[in-house]
Amino acid sequence: MDGLSYDQFVAQLRSALHYLYDPVNLRRSPLVELLGFSGEFDQAAALHQGLVAAIGKLKPPGDEPSQARAWRIYDTLNLQYVRQLERTAVATQLGISERQMRREQRLAIEALAQQLWQRAAPAFQPPTDTTSTTALPPHQTLSTELSWLQTPAAEEHVPLREALENVLALAQPLALRWRVALSIDLPDDLAGLPVSPLALRSILLTLLTIALPRAGSARVVVAVARQDAAIQLCITGAGHHDDQAAFSPKEQDALNTAQELASFYGATLEFASLQAAGLAFTLMLPAPAQLTVLVIDDNTDWLELMARYSSGSRYHIVGASDPASGPALAEKLQPALILLDVMMHNIDGWQVLSELRQAPATASIPVIVCTILPLEEMALSLGASAFLQKPVSQQQLLRILDRQSRLLE
Repeated sequence: MDGLSYDQFVAQLRSALHYLYDPVNLRRSPLVELLGFSGEFDQAAALHQGLVAAIGKLKPPGDEPSQARAWRIYDTLNLQYVRQLERTAVATQLGISERQMRREQRLAIEALAQQLWQRAAPAFQPPTDTTSTTALPPHQTLSTELSWLQTPAAEEHVPLREALENVLALAQPLALRWRVALSIDLPDDLAGLPVSPLALRSILLTLLTIALPRAGSARVVVAVARQDAAIQLCITGAGHHDDQAAFSPKEQDALNTAQELASFYGATLEFASLQAAGLAFTLMLPAPAQLTVLVIDDNTDWLELMARYSSGSRYHIVGASDPASGPALAEKLQPALILLDVMMHNIDGWQVLSELRQAPATASIPVIVCTILPLEEMALSLGASAFLQKPVSQQQLLRILDRQSRLLE
């Protein structure tokens, strides 16, 4: 199992949890050796007990609020794998949808994997070849491993709130270990900003591994604010040892790694030496470019609703309550996307769609037909790029705008 990556380890852990009560499959699991159970008489039973015990270590203290993420992580693992409930039953018991349950399951397994990784990681290292002269310096190795982050389409983006909640869920076991309260301060108008979750997670988890052990019993807060063309994330906490004002060599290496991660993401990271008053890390993320969306609809209440739905996102809504002027306004503004109702008073929305498609200046602008009528096939056959049937939720709107905008990249 030399050279086993972290992702491979997570995959093996997921498989072992699935077969937690199947001795034959557990005995074959690479985790038997990696977690130190190869010398046990009953290896399957030892692995079973080890995984159950590891899940038990994630159980929060009794005074932890019942709605805390730590409880969600523990309950997901305990109910689905230890108690063997069906996923639908776990979702019902947790009061979440089955779709959200899949996300919670993924986060919970990764939290468990992080706890076990330190125990198993030494077994993953390939034998050291002291005669090799081709090994790259650490910073060049990191650059090679992360070069894919420079590709704009390397991964999908998710809302900022979702990305930060995922980070806090993964960091929660470490926070519990150091008895530190961990929270986010995120204004609602920034919650929907799309970010790259993997890059953000890598940077923030690196910083939190430094901040949490130094916080004592204080709270560590990830606060978010908008700064011109950037999103500012500040991690703050109180230090508790005067003799730890300076970063240790290990911590400095971690911070250097975080800075290089940030540079690949087009972000900047600032930090100061720890003082008795505490610590502060500031991460500046590039704010996503605003995309103009022209909404052609004679219902002014609907136009206001679309503007509220897009608040804090990368989309700037321009409303056209006079549908007849829509094509001319589209030609002038050259929006990234157009949202068009086809059921309007005194004007034929289908004719508006036809004008948009025939005019050279607007023919290439994606049009999303949004109407109460169930006419998706008709809309697509007449040149619409996508279809939404009213009523529309904020999630539905942003999802289809994201999908169409990705096609423009």
